[in-house]
This record gives sequence, structure tokens and C-alpha cells, in this order.
Amino acid sequence: MHNQSNPPRPSGPQHNLQSERMPSNLMSPSQLAQFTNANANGYLPRPQMSATAYATQHVATSNTAPPQTITTTSAPEQLVIAYLKELDGRTSIQPPQAQPIDLEKFKGFKFVTLDGLVVATRDIYDKVSGTFKWEMCESQTERCVKYIQDECANKRVFFITSGSLGRDIVPKMHDLPQVYAIYVYCADLKFHLTWARSYSKVRVICNDDDRYLVPQLAVDVAQANVDWGNAHFQKGNREDAKKKYSKALENLNVDLKSTIKPDQAMINEVKNKLDQCK
Repeated sequence: MHNQSNPPRPSGPQHNLQSERMPSNLMSPSQLAQFTNANANGYLPRPQMSATAYATQHVATSNTAPPQTITTTSAPEQLVIAYLKELDGRTSIQPPQAQPIDLEKFKGFKFVTLDGLVVATRDIYDKVSGTFKWEMCESQTERCVKYIQDECANKRVFFITSGSLGRDIVPKMHDLPQVYAIYVYCADLKFHLTWARSYSKVRVICNDDDRYLVPQLAVDVAQANVDWGNAHFQKGNREDAKKKYSKALENLNVDLKSTIKPDQAMINEVKNKLDQCK
């Protein structure tokens, strides 16, 4: 018989009711999250910690967050089906259009996410970003916009957001010239597809990062490296160009779980550029 003053804890699963989170399959493997020092006024990055500790602390504190009021009209089910059919029907993953880089001003890439769990628990994101670290903005939308605006000038920003946070922040930062590509990773495609598709820099909206987000991110980073390599090549810096083309080829050959692969024509183009650097 149990002591009535100290009843047994229920054995069933415990649920935390909170605003929309990323799909739960992101919260599995444990690895060290990478953090960088942000200089934007008021920005408060968390100290580096293991993904397990990060997830535990995040869940423990998120219960106090007020529920979000959302008024967007959900997309019809047919629209979601058509969008997924479009993604799955591609013969290859296409890159963004080539954009010239001014080496006199360019300061590299920056990878930013509003939810650290997106990248803190997945090795593949570090493989794609390479030597560039991820900035974890900890769901702080206003400070994240300020960080991108003030600290990422003359960089190319790759930005991952959840649906509910993205609906607030994307309109505020979409037109910044440093924002290169946006990825909306959400549990409810039916809800977030309507607003997200209206922004040209949104590269993909999905609830499966292995199948859609990571492959698209890898191709987009590859194209950015090609642009960077082209800038060096035009200046006669063949060794520097070779490094960027090599990184682009690495991105295109990263171990992806998607059945749809990068465009073979793009792969051949990068190989040709590498040959020109010899």
C-alpha cells in the first residue's frame, strides 16, 4: 500500500502542452551543439552544452511560454497534396540562380536557426555547413532579426525556422540582402504552406528534413560556394577558387537519405571548374 502523502507517480507518458514545436524526430541523437558569440545588442546566446542537456532545459522552460494566437487560414488538403507531389516529382534538386559575389565586401556564410534542436541533434547539418558554425537564436525573433541585420551584413545567411516562429519573423527579414535562403520546418504543412509559399527566398516547407530540407540546403550551399569560387577564379585566385569548388562538390556528394539527388549537370559543371583550376 502506498503512503497517501506520497502517492506513486503515474507510469504513462508525460506530455508538455506548448506552442508548435519542430517534429519530434529531431530530438534523438546526442551531440555537442555549436554556438557562436553574438554581438547584437540584447542578444543572449546560451552556453555550449550537449544536445541532451539543451533539450531538457528547453522543454523545462518552454512550458511557461504563453500560447500563440494564430489566425492564418489553413491551406486546403489538396494544396498540401499538390505541393508534396511537386517535391516528390522532381527529377533532381535544383539550386538557386547564380549570384555574383564582390570579394571586396563579402564576409562568408552564416547559418542561423530559431530553434537549436534543429541542428544540435543532427550531424548532417554540420556536414553541410562545414567550417561555418550555427547561430542558435533560441526563439528570440526580434533579437534574431537584429542579429541578422546588424551582424550578418555582407554575408549569405541560410536560415531555418519552425512554422509558427517563421510566420512572425520571415516578413521582417525576408528582404534583407544578406538573407540568401529560408527553410520552414513545421509539423503542420496544411497550416503553414499558405503564408510560406508567398516568399521567394523560402526554398522548402516540409515536415521531413531528411527527405526535403537537408538535400535542398546542401544544394543551395553548394551553389553559394560555386558563386564564391567564381569570384576567386575571375580574380585569378585559382587556389582559393579550387577550395570553394571542392567544398561545393562535397556538398553535392554529402550522404543524403533523399531518393531525389542533386542535378547531375550541376555536379559535372563543378567538376569542370575544378579542372580549370589545375
